[in-house]
Amino acid sequence: MKKQEETRQTDLAAKKAQFQALQSQHETERQQVIYEEHKKLAQQKAQTKAEMARYEDELARKRMQAENESQRARNQELVKMQEESSIRQEQARRATEEQIQAQRRQTEREKAEIERETIRVKAMAEAEGRAHEAKLAEEVNKRMLVERANAEREKWVAAINTTFEHIGGGLRAILTDQNKLVVAVGGVTALAAGIYTTREGARVVWGYVDRILGQPSLIRESSRGKYPWSGILSRAMNTLSHKADKRSPSSNGSGFGDVVLNASLQKRIEQLAGATANTKSHQAPFRNMLFYGPPGTGKTMAARELARKSV
Repeated sequence: MKKQEETRQTDLAAKKAQFQALQSQHETERQQVIYEEHKKLAQQKAQTKAEMARYEDELARKRMQAENESQRARNQELVKMQEESSIRQEQARRATEEQIQAQRRQTEREKAEIERETIRVKAMAEAEGRAHEAKLAEEVNKRMLVERANAEREKWVAAINTTFEHIGGGLRAILTDQNKLVVAVGGVTALAAGIYTTREGARVVWGYVDRILGQPSLIRESSRGKYPWSGILSRAMNTLSHKADKRSPSSNGSGFGDVVLNASLQKRIEQLAGATANTKSHQAPFRNMLFYGPPGTGKTMAARELARKSV
């Protein structure tokens, strides 16, 4: 029994210790739950406080933004009012300036009109004065011209009378004196003969010089000799050779010597030769011709044949 009692006491002590342990664990858990609840409560309070702070900050920011917007709107309104005031002032200033300019232009126009009128009146007065002076000067000049013309007329009348008196006296002296009449007629005849002889001699000399200098050298070589008396012989020989050429054409069938030319060019040169011959026969001024081309193409031979055929 005692052993059972001890066992039961031991069980009770064990149960008591177990109960105390459970109670201690329960207390620990309760304390932990309380701590967790306090912690959550503190976190909630901190979160709530932070949210309140954020809300207050947001409200302050919105209030500041609203105040800024209001201030900006007031500033814009002030700027707009200032701009409108500046525009009105500028418009008023421009209107005043335009009015001043209009008055100034009107004054200048009136001044210019007055000046023009003054100039016109002055010009009219000066013109009238000049016209009056010109009229007086014209009258004076007219009187002087009339007097000068009368003096000149009287002088010329006197000179003409004197000349006719001298001529009449000379004619009377010549007609009354036989020897003087013969000498006068002979002198007039000799003077007329000298004038005629001089004119004809000058014409002959000029024609000779023109025939020498008015033709190209190749035509001068073939048309006449070096000396005047050799011209007759050379012209006769050229005429005979020209007739012989007409009777017997050249070997190439072109009638232009040994020169071989293009058909159109040969026709043109033959026309020039005929024109030169006609010019020479009519003693008209010669025309100059220029042959151009590279060396060795027959320019000199063609010129010689042209000179020979233009005799």
